[in-house]
Amino acid sequence: MTVGISGGNKVAPDDEAIRMVVRAFLARYVDDPEALEQDRLLSDGVLDSLAAAGLIAHLERRFDLEVTDIDLEIENFDSLDAITTFVRTKLCS
Repeated sequence: MTVGISGGNKVAPDDEAIRMVVRAFLARYVDDPEALEQDRLLSDGVLDSLAAAGLIAHLERRFDLEVTDIDLEIENFDSLDAITTFVRTKLCS
């Protein structure tokens, strides 16, 4: 599901839709996509800084949101659940 405009308001995708978009994007950075289900994607080295930078750019384009310097905390991007929560929070603010 994409973010769209309905009556002038943004319609945010549900958590599963966000998770699917993120997982599909990150799958190109790992040999085994199941590795993306780990709780510490960045901390444990499953994803590198290139993947993180690409993810941030992708999230900004795909969900029409802005990731600010203050958002650049590892806790926001270290798991699929954290990324999903981060995107949902940004879309609802």
